[in-house]
Amino acid sequence: MRIEIEVLSDLTDGDLERFMDDLREFLSEYGLEARIINHAMESESTVKPMPVCPECGCPLKSVDVEEFGQSLIFNPETGLYSYDEAQVSQVYKCPECGKHIGGWKANGERWGFVPETE
Repeated sequence: MRIEIEVLSDLTDGDLERFMDDLREFLSEYGLEARIINHAMESESTVKPMPVCPECGCPLKSVDVEEFGQSLIFNPETGLYSYDEAQVSQVYKCPECGKHIGGWKANGERWGFVPETE
């Protein structure tokens, strides 16, 4: 579902910004995509729905990340160790239920839920 909201308000800048932040969070957590037109600040913003955990259904406001397989490789030229990033795999977990919901395998293959990042 996609909705459009027009904000017609005389709130102070600070109050209006808090209201807008709360509105964006509310809409996103309830899985609504929205376009908010703010006439008072002459701006427009888009809200995307927040994904939910495929296991427990809770909104994924944050996602826990675990990394496995990172190893240290000795460099005989420098006498130092460095991380071998090629061996790393990531697993994403729901912070509510603690179950693995997706990730990246060491070979670069995705599985399950992999969040889009900025």
